[in-house]
Amino acid sequence: MSAAPCPYGSMNASRIFVAGPLCKGNVSDVCVVDSKCALVTKNISSVGIEGTITMTYVNGYKTGWDSVDAIGDLSNLSTIGLLFIETNTSNIPKTLPVNLFDWFLHKNKLQEISNVKFKKGMLKSFVLSDANISHFELDLNSFGALDSLGPFQILNQSFFDAQEYGFRMNISNITQDAQKCDAVKGVVTELWSLHAAINKKTYSVCVVNVTPPPAATTLLPTPAPTVASSSSTLWLWYFFTLSCYTGLTIVGVAIGVVILVAAMCFFIRRRNRKRDAEFEYQREGGKSAGGTTTTRFITDNTATGIDMSELTLYRLNQQDVVPQKKIASGAYAHVLYGTYKGTPVAIKKLLSSRVGVSEVQGLIDEIKLLASFTSPYVVKLVGCCWDQPSDLECVLEYMNAGDLRDNLIARTSVDFTWNEKIHVIAAIVDALAYLHSMPVIHRDLKSRNVLLDSVKSAKLTDFGVSKEDTQETMTVGVGTYRWMAPEILQVNHYSVAADVFSFGMILSELDTHNIPYADVTNPKNGKPLVDTAIMSMVIAGTIKPTFSHTMPKWVRDMAQQCIATDPEDRPTAMMLSNVVRKQIKRETHQLGV
Repeated sequence: MSAAPCPYGSMNASRIFVAGPLCKGNVSDVCVVDSKCALVTKNISSVGIEGTITMTYVNGYKTGWDSVDAIGDLSNLSTIGLLFIETNTSNIPKTLPVNLFDWFLHKNKLQEISNVKFKKGMLKSFVLSDANISHFELDLNSFGALDSLGPFQILNQSFFDAQEYGFRMNISNITQDAQKCDAVKGVVTELWSLHAAINKKTYSVCVVNVTPPPAATTLLPTPAPTVASSSSTLWLWYFFTLSCYTGLTIVGVAIGVVILVAAMCFFIRRRNRKRDAEFEYQREGGKSAGGTTTTRFITDNTATGIDMSELTLYRLNQQDVVPQKKIASGAYAHVLYGTYKGTPVAIKKLLSSRVGVSEVQGLIDEIKLLASFTSPYVVKLVGCCWDQPSDLECVLEYMNAGDLRDNLIARTSVDFTWNEKIHVIAAIVDALAYLHSMPVIHRDLKSRNVLLDSVKSAKLTDFGVSKEDTQETMTVGVGTYRWMAPEILQVNHYSVAADVFSFGMILSELDTHNIPYADVTNPKNGKPLVDTAIMSMVIAGTIKPTFSHTMPKWVRDMAQQCIATDPEDRPTAMMLSNVVRKQIKRETHQLGV
């Protein structure tokens, strides 16, 4: 049987860096071959172990003895975590490993990057140096993974392994050529738009194979059938949804489409501003401050405009849902303990005084969002039921140990040990890492919204209608403001970093068993400070929560990073998850378990 033809025969190159069978060794070996696939050398790369990461370094200067002219198939590098490419080539192949979590493309002549694959939750860093990319082709999942990265930072503290996170552009540009993107039937899309103010420039890529999202997870009403008949309309609707909620921007669309999208986004955002105190979650991308709202109450004749058919997939037989007693209440809704077919559940229902059109729509949106979650660290949706829109009930899994705030009040540090608390911390950061990858911002992270269970540990809850009105909360003294990041208090700008700040406040609660700043008093009268005073000090950066000497040092260090005044200085949820899991593993190993 004749050998397969060399795939590099058409290349005008004499030294091609490849991995796999051509290297005449292990399947993951690397080497240099010529255009006839003849082995040149197996020593082109420095391959070593750094921690648990296999590092491949390709030094490609023309003057170097180990210079390469091209990069071939590297897909067999299945154990590679970090890939650093410094080469004179003008492109990289499509056959790269998809499990990379660190990309460093340094001093290249790269002009095009096509069809590389990134995995969300795995990709941690992307660094591009001295390159001008005119065509960067990504599928939607890879775009989501790359776009979810924040600005570059290195965490190297005593409890961290030295790790690099985020994106960094060194004397580089990524400006997508619209004609090249059209040629592959892609959509030119802005990259890292949430960080445009920090970048001080814009980057754009070509997103291909775009398909509309499933109807059950769409936060906006589905277009009428007559409008959604063409594929271009479906694309527009999909990116319109993202651009309003995640900050994605379409570049190079016809002016009429731009005006349509702008107008639709204006009305959606205007509606959201009116409901600013009515939503606890938001798709990533920020939100403007809102004004007061006028509640339009629902009667049998005024429910027009609410499409309950969106919930048909999750509808339960109402006779199977049996409410028994109230276990929690807020300004907009209360929660009842009950059963569904004999199984304990929690039932969330709007207060009769708050059954307005926007409130019911908010509960519908919450149910749809919960239905899209598949994380063991987020409270699970069982379903929903109703006779009329005003009777809508959201049925959730029941957590039998109450919320974290009540546990901190009822239990001392002796019977609520750090060993148990660390597992609560792990569940919270894993939940945030999952939500932020969607991307969803919780917006009201605090101990009341962390539920505990004797078997299921801890889970996040409360993704729906708000419990506290802005003016009411400011005067209560224990409102949500104590957990809010300074950028929210100052300019009402939400990002995933705001959730991380709130998580830092929860760490202070776990330490002291008190709400944040409970120990801070007015020097004139000795009374506790009200929220308005605390807000001013948080914005000014003159107040931080108290941490005790009994708090584990690595937890305290992590907390102090989370509550950094500058949101860009805070670690991401994925970083926090890595740190906590490593610490748990280290402590388990030390105990010999």
